[in-house]
Amino acid sequence: MKTNDIILQALLQAEEEKKACALATIVQTVGSVPRGAGSKIVVFADRSIIGSVGGGSLEMQVIEDALHCISNKESIFKKYENHVDVGGDITPCGEAAVFIECFEGAPELVVCGAGHVGAALIELAAALGYFVTVVDTRDTDVTREHSKKAGRLVIADSFSKGIQSLATPQGTYFMVCTYDHEHDFEALGAVLGKDAGYIGMMGSSGKISSIFAKLRSLGFREELLESVHSPVGLDIGGQTPNEIALSIMAQIQMTRYKKTGLPAKIAVQQQPKGL
Repeated sequence: MKTNDIILQALLQAEEEKKACALATIVQTVGSVPRGAGSKIVVFADRSIIGSVGGGSLEMQVIEDALHCISNKESIFKKYENHVDVGGDITPCGEAAVFIECFEGAPELVVCGAGHVGAALIELAAALGYFVTVVDTRDTDVTREHSKKAGRLVIADSFSKGIQSLATPQGTYFMVCTYDHEHDFEALGAVLGKDAGYIGMMGSSGKISSIFAKLRSLGFREELLESVHSPVGLDIGGQTPNEIALSIMAQIQMTRYKKTGLPAKIAVQQQPKGL
């Protein structure tokens, strides 16, 4: 298969899987560079790549900038110098102009536990356009039925192993709602090691206090624990799994769009007035 066909196939697969990526293309070269105009590389948020713009330090710079573009949801045009080692002296020998185009994937939500609330959350998040990954330790028909709307189901020996196995992009949303306190503790500990955009955990005040105390004893910083949304969700009322899922997704949406959660009428009134 030709290189351009491989690149196109990778982009189509990324779109199908709702994965964010960046396509870097050399559009012009001057002097000596490893690859010519038209060379392409696809960079994913987990640092995996397909294609090449020449390898070496030039390609590493392009990859780092592509990752920055994915994180900031932006495209850039930039010139890169190619260098050569002549008797120990590193000197420029050419230049490549590269266009890096960002393709935004769906926001990713990892749901730890496919119980009743987890199932309602999975369905609502999928309807809102999220790519949902479910992590659970129970390989049952119920787990699979509850995860039908998820893009990925990970069955692992433990929640810790399942979460750690995920190559999640920066800013991924996580929700811990497993089937007992010990698994919540284990899952939250693993999630706190991720570069998350949101972490929520279901539980009563007593349960939260107990789990946080155990995590403190393991050396987790207070500011990290304070970033966990627990009790989780917005205070909009309701006790059914669907109602709880709605309050959680409302909070995730508020976090995603950097909003206040206030009624729209009040939020509009608080906006600065134009001149």
